[in-house]
Amino acid sequence: MTAARCRHGHDSETDDFCDECGVPIAGSSGPAGPVGTPDPEPDERCPRCGSPRTGRFCEEDGHDFLVSGSAAPAPAPPPNGAWVAAVEADRRYYESVVAREGPDIAEVTFPNYYPRAEIPLDGDEVRIGRRRVNGSTPPPQVDLAGPPLDPGVSHLHAVLLPAADGSGWSVLDPGSTNGTTINYGDDPIAIDTRVPLRPGDRVHVGAFTTIVVEQRPI
Repeated sequence: MTAARCRHGHDSETDDFCDECGVPIAGSSGPAGPVGTPDPEPDERCPRCGSPRTGRFCEEDGHDFLVSGSAAPAPAPPPNGAWVAAVEADRRYYESVVAREGPDIAEVTFPNYYPRAEIPLDGDEVRIGRRRVNGSTPPPQVDLAGPPLDPGVSHLHAVLLPAADGSGWSVLDPGSTNGTTINYGDDPIAIDTRVPLRPGDRVHVGAFTTIVVEQRPI
């Protein structure tokens, strides 16, 4: 028997549908499929991955449209999850600041006790800084006034901003005195520039404070 070739380049022993991928073979005058099998409906899609049907088998995941019971509902998309900012004293970051800034920074001691705190990320912005003692400005949502106080943190040090599509968060430094770094980098991020964050990224401010941006399943 002379093999027929489908549009994907497969050699098929049948000349109506490719026996490799299931697509109709151009110019075929044979039956559209097994007896009792209707032709694909317009815009018919795979129930597993949602790809358009072009033949018996889905080209993406191999789903067999003709086998009874093989259909399965499309998997639900993974939940976006809830985002939180976890605040902690970070010795590795502190030691890098001491090494970079010289002996004067050694006057700022690493705290013996600094309970890890988690702040939900929600709304149009989440400000990072330390509240003013006698000011009328609302305190930042991530308030680093202590105790223990990190003296390297500006009153408004950085801002966490949500993505327009709700898929994540970015960080912006509006002009802090000592800068903001990410993931133990030596160079601070550019002023007034949004920097996208991934789950687990570490935002460093002041002399020893790190804010870990995390995503939790709902």
